[in-house]
Amino acid sequence: MGLKNRLTKMIVDPAFRNPGLMKMIFAIDDVTGFDLVKTLAPFKLMPASAELFQRCFAHFVSGEEISLACATQLSAMAPDRASSQYLLVQAAEEQTHLEHFNKKLAQFGLAGNKLSGYVTPSFKRFGDAIQGRLDAGDYVGALVGNNVVVEGLAILLLEMGCRDMRANSDELTKFLDFVLEDERHHCRFGERRLKIWNERGLVREADVKDFYGEMWGLVENVIGEIPDVLDSMGLEPKTLLVASKAFFEERLAAAGLAITA
Repeated sequence: MGLKNRLTKMIVDPAFRNPGLMKMIFAIDDVTGFDLVKTLAPFKLMPASAELFQRCFAHFVSGEEISLACATQLSAMAPDRASSQYLLVQAAEEQTHLEHFNKKLAQFGLAGNKLSGYVTPSFKRFGDAIQGRLDAGDYVGALVGNNVVVEGLAILLLEMGCRDMRANSDELTKFLDFVLEDERHHCRFGERRLKIWNERGLVREADVKDFYGEMWGLVENVIGEIPDVLDSMGLEPKTLLVASKAFFEERLAAAGLAITA
């Protein structure tokens, strides 16, 4: 491990373990406007300021809220008992993730009641679009929107957008992996259920194509609306777009759906 990595771990890991220290760092940033976190962490370990950190977490929290609502409602709509039971488990895990993020924000002195104001408009429309599918009784579309697109985007952000964090902070890695492990399971569930339902003739490919196209448009908009948040995570918007499209469409292809945006 390089010297800079070791020095950074010495600063960031204790700060993340000790909420009071991180709270003090963010308080200094708020009062002085000095990006202390960015200055101390040369590899963009976390968003540079308290507000940018909160904006980053706001999108993860919003995604968990969308997935919690979707999994809860889908559990009552799923055409088979196994799917229904798993979706209840997923809903419980989403609730745990929400508590995980909100607890850390509270420990750092970042008010959770501001989060909704930080979420980009197109990200909010993810929830509206999926809720529209649920209201229409379209359990296939809702699963595609949530367990492929929303969960898939979360996986990419946690994996691709947190590489510097993982390289330089053991504490942040533990925090992120807690959520990431579940998100991977949720996405695999979505892929496998779609495959089974497709084999049973329960999937109308034209409908999935239309709704996936709608969701992809929102993904493009979201990525275009938060370039500074992505930059703070070490992500180039174009790179994330390419990776997202490939990830989503690989999941659909594995379910036997030759669909592209």
